[in-house]
Amino acid sequence: MNLFFRNTLARPGAIIALALAGILSGGAAHAAGTAAGQAITNLATLNYSVGGTAQSPIGSSATGNTTGAGTNTSFVVDNKINLLVTTTDVSPGVSVVPGSTAATATFSVLNSGNSTQDFSLSTANLATLTTNPFGGTADNFNPTACSVKVESGATAGYQVLEDTATFIDELAADASKTVYVICSIPSGQINDDIGVISLTATALVGGTSGSQGAALVETTTANTAGVDIVFADVAGTDDAARNAQHSSRDVFKVVTATLTVTKTVAPVCDPFNGSTNPKNIPGSFVRYTITIANTGLAGAPSAALTSIADTLTALVTFDSDLIGGASAAACVAGAAPESAALSGIKIVNAARTAAGVAGYPKYRTTAADADGAGVAPIAGVPTLTVDFATVLPVEGTYTAGQLKATESVSVIYQVKIN
Repeated sequence: MNLFFRNTLARPGAIIALALAGILSGGAAHAAGTAAGQAITNLATLNYSVGGTAQSPIGSSATGNTTGAGTNTSFVVDNKINLLVTTTDVSPGVSVVPGSTAATATFSVLNSGNSTQDFSLSTANLATLTTNPFGGTADNFNPTACSVKVESGATAGYQVLEDTATFIDELAADASKTVYVICSIPSGQINDDIGVISLTATALVGGTSGSQGAALVETTTANTAGVDIVFADVAGTDDAARNAQHSSRDVFKVVTATLTVTKTVAPVCDPFNGSTNPKNIPGSFVRYTITIANTGLAGAPSAALTSIADTLTALVTFDSDLIGGASAAACVAGAAPESAALSGIKIVNAARTAAGVAGYPKYRTTAADADGAGVAPIAGVPTLTVDFATVLPVEGTYTAGQLKATESVSVIYQVKIN
């Protein structure tokens, strides 16, 4: 752009016309501002007359010029160090389960300065009772063994074999990079426990690909002819303003299966009353019901049940037939089995039935065999065992042994009081 300024000298008849020509040499401006190191040059040209006669124009120079075209006056743009760390995860944070070794929080690091920089990365567990950045319950535990990895770009989301870089290399102005903080969650944590962590990025010298740059040193002296450095970052959650750093916080929230195990007992029949108001006397049959319930809210994680064991006292004898209701005489003699002889263990899973899975309730033989349930001595004591991966196999939308949130499974068997 040319700007013309006209002025009149004090001496009559002398008129000066001043033209300023601004020239930007190479490079494009971007959102972070003109690139560091960019030379900006311009030249002013004076047009004037003396006694009504036009004179030769005079171009400007940095040191002063009296004749001719002059020379450009120039300066270089300094390096404005600015960055922004933001938490990608949203409220209520990253859902994790106790004992996890790969709980992953996700952040974004933006280079909002005007030069390509490297960035070092560090994470910290914050003190207990640190405010939850998403609101609600404050921090009450510390994740462990936390590490920081940079997204490689090969596959979205943290990939242990792909995302191996521990610093951000040669991040251009206006560009951003995804960063992961991977932690272990202590096995003793319970539902709704909160662990707050932070990620801090520090801008470093850029320019050498594949090598982490040195620390930046801010220019605190007078402006120089070279590229000076100015720290322009704002304070993050865990760092101060203008320190070439920025930080943000994220939350690990424990959301796990909450299992409740309930064992009830009720008389089935006795030798005098049969199944009418039976009592618990010698010769009576009583029924145990063991119910395992995942009481987590809908959407909470499933539990993968493994096995259960129930030791029988010597004061009772296992009912291998699971007899049904009976008269007093039938109770003494042994009534008909509920399902079939020697199928004395019953598995009930109403949720799988409701989901269209056939075959429930299931009856299992009492021998310790491949059907997943049985009664056999353990350390010399009769013990009922159930292998849930077998009695609750892969079927429908279920994995082996899976107990989804809000669902329950019951194991039912009977004994005769000696």
